Amino acid sequence: MSEEGKKSGLYKVVNPPHIHIGFDKNELMLKTFLMMSIIAYASVMVMGIAALIHILVGLGTVLIVYSGVQSYQKWTGVEPTYKSPASPMVAGMIVGLAMPIESPYLVTAFVAFLTMFVFKYIQGRYLDHKYLNPVATSKSLVLLGLYSVARFNLFDGVLRGGMIFHPHHYFDDMMSGEGFYEMMGFFETSFVNEIPLLGIELTSTQAHFFWQPHGWIGSGIGIVVLIVGAIAVYWLRYKWRIVVSTLGTMLILAGIAGLFWSYGEVSTGRMILMRIAFHVFSGSVLFMAFFMATEPQSTPMPEFSQYIFGIGLAVLTFVFQLYGFLGGSIIALVIMNMSTPLLDRIVLKKPYGHRE
Repeated sequence: MSEEGKKSGLYKVVNPPHIHIGFDKNELMLKTFLMMSIIAYASVMVMGIAALIHILVGLGTVLIVYSGVQSYQKWTGVEPTYKSPASPMVAGMIVGLAMPIESPYLVTAFVAFLTMFVFKYIQGRYLDHKYLNPVATSKSLVLLGLYSVARFNLFDGVLRGGMIFHPHHYFDDMMSGEGFYEMMGFFETSFVNEIPLLGIELTSTQAHFFWQPHGWIGSGIGIVVLIVGAIAVYWLRYKWRIVVSTLGTMLILAGIAGLFWSYGEVSTGRMILMRIAFHVFSGSVLFMAFFMATEPQSTPMPEFSQYIFGIGLAVLTFVFQLYGFLGGSIIALVIMNMSTPLLDRIVLKKPYGHRE
């Protein structure tokens, strides 16, 4: 808008949404990093030194790429893309927390490199907008590649052992009460679900809420992710409608599955609780809903569109889970990112600074 237009009073000037959160982008990133650090600490308590190494690899790789980009831009006289390392640090932390504990460190480094260089720097600089969530897109590419390796037996070895996914989930019968109950029993017999020092043994259902030594690093203690995420949404003004619609829809779908897919003498209430524990608290769902699905640029701006986005994300994630593709929540997020321009267009009718 021209200065003449502003002075003439022809336009109603409205501040863009980010002005209302009370702090700038750099402060937002630093506070987000602080909140995720709490989750990282809890996860390291559960999963041990391997979780810490994944987080450090993610952070270190991203910061190395950031330094390289900054040096190149300084050498060529280009204005720096990033005023501080705060945003790259958040990206690196998300990479570390979004990796499975079983994943080789090299894969974590590769996902971090793709995140920072291709889907943050290249996408942001040359498209002037981040249409796709950088971490979700990077991990999806690796996920689909490794899926092909395992699914079509391209070669054996560590790649087939499960790094971003677990091949044995392909054969889980998630669409029957018996199959689901047996899968939850597998978790109970295959992992040590006991809280150290306290000596409290947990069932597989309880472990999904309080102490998960397997799966996504960011889901080590589901209750901690839920509490910290809720605080972050309120404090940092995340797009709470996406969080509420995503988790609310997942709860409804999990409840319906537990209600209609029963098993033997297991009570309906117990089946519903088991479904909620697995579909909502295991793996990526909680962490993704709070810290990835609320990324500002790749998600809708209109309030109504945010509800649609969250519902669509939950439905796709749930379908992927039913078919044993437990890393599919990330692909679901990328698919919904692609719908964001449409969701913005069908609701957002007036630009900021419109004529009266």
